[in-house]
Amino acid sequence: MGTDGFLHSKAFDKEKEMGKSRRRLWFELMRVAAAVTILLVRCVGAGAQSQTPATEGEFWPAIDAHFQLQDNYRLLGFVGLKKGEEFPYQQLDTGLGLGYQWKTIAKSHLKNIDLDKEHAFLFGGGYEYLRTLQSGKLKYENRMALEVTPGFRPLSRILVRDRNRVEFRWVNGVYSTRYRNQLSVEYDILIHKFRFTPYAAAEVYYDGANHSWNEEQYTAGLQWPYKRLVMLDIYYLRQNCTTCNPAYLNVGGLTLNFYLGNNK
Repeated sequence: MGTDGFLHSKAFDKEKEMGKSRRRLWFELMRVAAAVTILLVRCVGAGAQSQTPATEGEFWPAIDAHFQLQDNYRLLGFVGLKKGEEFPYQQLDTGLGLGYQWKTIAKSHLKNIDLDKEHAFLFGGGYEYLRTLQSGKLKYENRMALEVTPGFRPLSRILVRDRNRVEFRWVNGVYSTRYRNQLSVEYDILIHKFRFTPYAAAEVYYDGANHSWNEEQYTAGLQWPYKRLVMLDIYYLRQNCTTCNPAYLNVGGLTLNFYLGNNK
């Protein structure tokens, strides 16, 4: 073997070992994130006990699957569970949506494995089914949704998005509409090929049935992508709702996102 071949072999072995180290680091981070989420949920439940009786704690695990199609279309399938920690509440949420990504963001930045965030506009629609069990009472909801999400980067590491969503809801057969507006800010960080993204979001709800702005949600979280396949999202969410029972929620959430077809 010549000198060039020997050096190439050493470089290949070094890169292979670095790849294994990054995988081990990512899976360790997943374990840590799961432990942190469980601890957060327990703290949320304990904190809820020490606050007013109308404040409760919940845990929201979810799995999202993103399928990138041709011509900037994206298919999304998801399933999630919302479970009360100290009160009898459980909600199953599942659905399917189709999105169209328009106009790539031109400013130079770290590329996101979520291709929705690589575009200045996202237009989408979909269907959700929700089954809620609370204090022994069942509630069913069928929901159709339309949304548009503009996004831009004022700086290369900062992404700002403003999601506008209209929902057409049938709750136990009773029809109503709802409008939701979510403003989010993300900051991309890259340290020695390890990438993570802290973010914050605020969302307000207008309930057509009650003709009022009745709900607010405030979120702080952290996202860890792995290659172009998986992203782990852990977060804390505070919900204030004047027409809900309970009226206030502290939530620990964990979402595992899978991305398929990103190389098309």
